[in-house]
Amino acid sequence: MTSAQTQPPPNWSSNEITRFLDASRTNEFATFANLPREVGRLIEIDRAFRQTIRAFDNSKNWFAGLFILRTHSNLLGACRLTWSGQLPESYALLRSALENALYGLYLSKNPSSQKTWLHREDSAHSKKKVKDEFKIGSLLKLATQVAPGEGKVARALYDRTIDLGAHPNELALMQTLKLARQPTHVQFSVSYLQGIGQPLQCALKTAAQVGVCTLSLFERILPERFAILGINQDLARLKQDI
Repeated sequence: MTSAQTQPPPNWSSNEITRFLDASRTNEFATFANLPREVGRLIEIDRAFRQTIRAFDNSKNWFAGLFILRTHSNLLGACRLTWSGQLPESYALLRSALENALYGLYLSKNPSSQKTWLHREDSAHSKKKVKDEFKIGSLLKLATQVAPGEGKVARALYDRTIDLGAHPNELALMQTLKLARQPTHVQFSVSYLQGIGQPLQCALKTAAQVGVCTLSLFERILPERFAILGINQDLARLKQDI
């Protein structure tokens, strides 16, 4: 939903949630201003996504096109979170972006499974059938068979997102944990918003890598259109940069 309203509504900053959102927005501006190379790379990847979405117009693989829309939306959400400094949270969306791309690739190579996926909620049996077929290990295995390089990268990125925030693992907590030793006690706190530093740059780079990897998986669905539109050349250049 979008709105023409550009000024905060009445009582906007009268609660902690909206003050947190304002602080997040300030961080987004700081990331954009201070890390132009990292931000510029993501802007280029977003442009390639928008070209790829158009490439699915009037394609016999239109069903897989539904998943590039979700992949792109996940990536945009991850950009908002990384730019604002909500780093562990961003990795959950990056994992979802990878999963959507893997689903799109799998269903394009196994069109008979589209019906299985669509009827997931029909019954307990149908739900179990989807769970049994659409296991992440199976999806990654297919990606490695179809595109060995991209499949290997997708597996590594998937594992990284889980380590850094998509699951409540140690690394996810430690990157935001703060410790203050007092004479009588030790105080622990967690930073919800990270500033400029190595963790932020790692998250921005991971977002770029996930973007390029997922686009490369979709290239295996529409290789001719990627070539005609020059998206494959953009991807080759972006891969060298990350």
